[in-house]
Amino acid sequence: MLASLIRQGVSIRGLAELLNGGGGVVGGDRGQIDRGINGSYTASGDVITFFGDTSGEHPVNILPYVAGAISYSQMRGKETISGEFTGCVMAIYNDAGTTRVCHVDTAKPSSGDAPSKTRWAQIKGQAGFEMADELSTNGMLGKFLDTHAPDESFRTLSILGVATPVIGITSYYVTRQNGVYTVVGLGT
Repeated sequence: MLASLIRQGVSIRGLAELLNGGGGVVGGDRGQIDRGINGSYTASGDVITFFGDTSGEHPVNILPYVAGAISYSQMRGKETISGEFTGCVMAIYNDAGTTRVCHVDTAKPSSGDAPSKTRWAQIKGQAGFEMADELSTNGMLGKFLDTHAPDESFRTLSILGVATPVIGITSYYVTRQNGVYTVVGLGT
């Protein structure tokens, strides 16, 4: 299980490129977008390598961040990894009989509103919607920095989230250098 392999000191390769879904305007409202990647990973010692196809040893859903949107993937009984979180929301939920994982952009443009966050609140209020787990990463980076000695690598500090069926969401603090994440702590 992926969540049990990620621990402090582990290097994560290949994932940064896959999570760079981008697109859209930060603070925009592109609605819900199915952006899940049917990927895989291989683990060896303190290195986990991700692939955007099924060539790795273990299947996994990879869910990129999309600016100005709620990107989602059907869970299909597999773990889902997403990031980079710096204040966004990750959730596992049932919508119309389908279990999904989403990454909600909560960024605010200069106008001060957060359309995707507002849309997410509306979706959660719809009939038939069932929340399984939700993680808001708002404020988590500040809490981490408040309790750790300064380190130059923290310039690239962010959070990765892993949604595991039945268990829920686990978060990890990571730094990134040359496209490789290094796990520097366990979140919630």
